[in-house]
Amino acid sequence: MWIDLALAIGLVGIWVAVVTFLHCHRIWLLYYLCGSIGLAFAIIFGGRSLVPLEPLLEQLVAQVTHQVVPLIGVQTRLFDAAPGLLLVLVVVQPVGWTAIQITIECSGLLESAVIVGTLAFYPGWSLRQRAGFAALGVVLTQAANVVRLVFVITTLAYLGKDALFSAHTIVGRGVFFGLVVLIYWWVLSWPTLRFIQRKLGAEMQR
Repeated sequence: MWIDLALAIGLVGIWVAVVTFLHCHRIWLLYYLCGSIGLAFAIIFGGRSLVPLEPLLEQLVAQVTHQVVPLIGVQTRLFDAAPGLLLVLVVVQPVGWTAIQITIECSGLLESAVIVGTLAFYPGWSLRQRAGFAALGVVLTQAANVVRLVFVITTLAYLGKDALFSAHTIVGRGVFFGLVVLIYWWVLSWPTLRFIQRKLGAEMQR
């Protein structure tokens, strides 16, 4: 723990120094890349090694999914005492049951960190705008993650374990990827296009 903390402090210090240098010398492209990528890695590393962000997200996703799936006729149980596992979502089936481990892939930590890092250093927006869009992106990413898990669990409950690989590895990831792309468009690309449109409109009116 102390080694991880010391390493984190050292890396953050180097990152801050590099980002500050690039900002002072107005090297904007490298400033944005170093700032956004560094912040994303810091969130991921910190959320996994220094603070319990990853398990909190995993538990949040599991709890929300557990509350949603009964609406479509699927029963689940939450179990947190499996040896070596943090949290297991048990899908109750007509014959037996299947345990699904909730891990970092299901937490949405990676995607949320990338969204926060991408927006935190985005040029041309105020701090309030960046914080607002980042918060919206994180919420939508978690919602998309729940949609993926609900799809996987529903497929497992109604089609059986033979469909689990296709539902989780192929279709589920494809659905989640498509939703994340739409989220990026909604919180980054579309506001940017509107910002550029307003700037061009203001220039043309001069």
